[in-house]
Amino acid sequence: MTHPPSSPSFLRGVARRGFLAGAFLLGTAALSAGFPAGAAAQEKLIAVSFPNSSTIGAVVTSLNQAKVKGTEMGYRVVVDDPGADMNKQINTLKTWIQQKVPVIVCVTPQPAVFETIAKQAREAGIKWITYGEKLTNQDATVGYAQYDDGRKLGEYAGKWVNETLGGTAKVVVLGYEKATWGQLRGNGIKDGLKSVAPKVEIVAEQDAINPTDGLNVTRSILQAHPDANVILGVEDPATEGAYKAWIASGKDKSDPKAFIGGMDGTVPALKLLREGGTIYRASMAIPLKSVGDAIVTTADDLLNGRNKGDSIVPLELVTEKSPKAQAYLDEQGAGG
Repeated sequence: MTHPPSSPSFLRGVARRGFLAGAFLLGTAALSAGFPAGAAAQEKLIAVSFPNSSTIGAVVTSLNQAKVKGTEMGYRVVVDDPGADMNKQINTLKTWIQQKVPVIVCVTPQPAVFETIAKQAREAGIKWITYGEKLTNQDATVGYAQYDDGRKLGEYAGKWVNETLGGTAKVVVLGYEKATWGQLRGNGIKDGLKSVAPKVEIVAEQDAINPTDGLNVTRSILQAHPDANVILGVEDPATEGAYKAWIASGKDKSDPKAFIGGMDGTVPALKLLREGGTIYRASMAIPLKSVGDAIVTTADDLLNGRNKGDSIVPLELVTEKSPKAQAYLDEQGAGG
């Protein structure tokens, strides 16, 4: 199953993990104080609203690249991180609209909530780019085909189950049902898995998108289902936690009959895949710098009357001992 660009399968970005980024990200106050009303429109400015971006290593890499690309093309890229406070995010967006920034790039945790403010922005002459999602009121999307990318992970896991376990397995899915992107990734994983290995049994599904949740949730699930042997997650940080829970429960980290796989291509996950020899067997990695470039080039196209449509960056399957693991580590500055 594939989703056309007009479908809602393009979801906001990605990964949610710790990284040192405080010096990079500029907050709402800095932007608001820097521009009197209307002055922002005079500068080649791209304003990015990205919840939790200062704690997401992959996102920091992409946004750093956006800043570099922006400088090359004569733009200043400013990022606001409202954390998980959606009211704060909306207030910042309203400030940007008043300041008439030329372009807003926005992650929309609940798309329906942001339709009105996106409409207000466009009525004010501001170009609106939705990151990883589709709104009715937008000029373009920069993001991912999250269902399709999740399905690729599920299909790979299903193939491994067929080849290694004779088509049967007890599966745990670590999802994120609170957000559309999590639902689509999770559905893609499950559909892909079942399409290839229809006899597998999904014994547990629970939300987890960070290492702590992945550790705690998986620990509890393994107590209830000690025979679970495949763990798939919509976020590598969660499956990294699951890997630690597996080891902490006394299980063999190199068990030849167990499989863990996640999404986004985090540094810890990629290092495990680079070395190989563990149950961490796959990740769907994000071409992070390509995403950063796409933010700026899409904004530039819109401002210059060239609406080329959505910029969709596909994730890439990385498996154990693949040279792609090193390549993605190098991209994140963690190649050593």
